[in-house]
Amino acid sequence: MTKLIFIEGVSGVGKSTMVQTLQKELTGLGYKVKSYLEGDYTNPIDFYYTAYFTAHEYEKLCYKYSHNREIINMNTIKVNDIRLIRYAHGKEFIFEEPLLSTLIENEFCYHPKKIIPIDKYISVYTKIWNKYSESLKGEFDFVIFDGSLLHHPVNDMINNYHITGEQAVPFITALLNAIGLTEKYIFYLKTDNISIQLQIAYKERNRLKPTCKQIEFWERRFKDDMVVLNSINENFRILNISNNCWDKAKKEILFNVHYNSHT
Repeated sequence: MTKLIFIEGVSGVGKSTMVQTLQKELTGLGYKVKSYLEGDYTNPIDFYYTAYFTAHEYEKLCYKYSHNREIINMNTIKVNDIRLIRYAHGKEFIFEEPLLSTLIENEFCYHPKKIIPIDKYISVYTKIWNKYSESLKGEFDFVIFDGSLLHHPVNDMINNYHITGEQAVPFITALLNAIGLTEKYIFYLKTDNISIQLQIAYKERNRLKPTCKQIEFWERRFKDDMVVLNSINENFRILNISNNCWDKAKKEILFNVHYNSHT
């Protein structure tokens, strides 16, 4: 039975690095592992540059751009009356104009121009999570997700619907319910000083020094995340990666998932 591992935390704490490390370590222990890093086009439950259409709107789009129907279909997630079309792979657009502009105009969650009602947004997300859970066939022992439970979904809801941590709880609860009895692990990486951690991360990524506004946002996000985690009916672990505790956090994660897989 495939188990899901969610690695969470504010920006800059090393979620992607931890995901890559865990995949290597778990593979070395003989497990079959799949991982999805931030921005991964193939992530089945996290969405980057994705356009939202109803089934009816989708058919009209395919008819209008019939010469692109095959590639549109190849990049579409279909669930009930929902059609999500991925229109970029990383920073490279998949489609050309004028179709590209139409897809951007219908962006689903990343700074959308037309924001869909929040109940519809939650419904779309949960249906897709449920479909993914039902599709798991045991091909992998573990699937590891980088920020797909809290980090990206809650960011989008804050930006698009201006929610608080308390208001995010029903959304995250709905996502967890959507994957039902699928065994899951939630690990949250924290740091004692978010400001310093952001400065280190931005420097490593060759980005400008984080602004006061950016630091304040992530300090507030951490508080919101704690509200969400302490309100959901799931087991989770908060692991401090400050003061050279990175390896300790990694070992604790590996112990938990490896030990529980043999009990």
